[in-house]
Amino acid sequence: MTAFLDQIISKLGLYLIFTATLQHLIPLASFQRNTAVTASFTPDFNAWLVQKFGDDVQATLNREDLGDAGSFGGKSSAGERLQRQPVVFVHGVSDRAHDKPIAAARYFKEHGYEWSELYGTTYANGAQGNPLQWLHYAMYCSYVKQVRALIVAVRLYTGRAVDVVAYSLGVPISRKAILGGKCVDTGEDLGNPLTRFVDTFVSVAGPNQGIALQVGGLSLPGCVFSVLPICNVQTGLYSGVCPTKSEFLEDINAVEKYEAKHVFAIYSKADQLVGYTVCNNVTTKVPGQMGEKVYEDKNHDDTFYHSYETMRQMVLDHVVA
Repeated sequence: MTAFLDQIISKLGLYLIFTATLQHLIPLASFQRNTAVTASFTPDFNAWLVQKFGDDVQATLNREDLGDAGSFGGKSSAGERLQRQPVVFVHGVSDRAHDKPIAAARYFKEHGYEWSELYGTTYANGAQGNPLQWLHYAMYCSYVKQVRALIVAVRLYTGRAVDVVAYSLGVPISRKAILGGKCVDTGEDLGNPLTRFVDTFVSVAGPNQGIALQVGGLSLPGCVFSVLPICNVQTGLYSGVCPTKSEFLEDINAVEKYEAKHVFAIYSKADQLVGYTVCNNVTTKVPGQMGEKVYEDKNHDDTFYHSYETMRQMVLDHVVA
């Protein structure tokens, strides 16, 4: 499949490679549909997705089964012109598009962006009323494919390079979505990296090397045992015997500087969930990054909530505020 897509790139150009990528990556929609509820992609973006890639792609990205929480973004009409590069926001565990991503997107909207330049989808289903739901997450190929497909769709739909702002578990998932290659759990080949189509990648509190829980000033290994899905040795955050990590983490850290032209990290030394160092590496750094914003005392969630302006300046001007 990868060789075939390479031929398409060389012979037929960008549009056909993206078309082939989307059709290859998106499985038949496995989510329950509720036709009485409308998610938050604009009618223009939804219609474009259906026209270009079919009902299954549209349903997988739109997530109308989650109501207004499932997604956001899109032009008000086909003729609307973007003034800025579009930004794709990728949530973390137990979140949905209308949780932390929409909060950051609203800040961007209040500071010059339009909704046609701001996008988000929901992989998994959020917390579902369970405060421990995050323990059941892992970096499944289906999540990676969904994020990759949104990046591809937004690139095609807008005709502009894409910026990506990812948070928490969304960081390693997004890195794999851009990296491409084979999924460690299914063996599916995602295709070539999307690097040249992503201008800026911002990692916010991302567990790139695993997690270390902060308890009473002590740093405790968070995924020494692999019995929980979030800590499994294949698609989890396992980092139990240094320097051994999960297959997924080994994969995304085997190479550097593939996420975008400009790569930044935002993190806190006091992050109680992801932690600071894992196996003597700062887990919230992205290997090969060009800049970072570091807090001394913010917890995991506040690292995101207090960084909207920093995110905006990173994607817009490629500077650390």
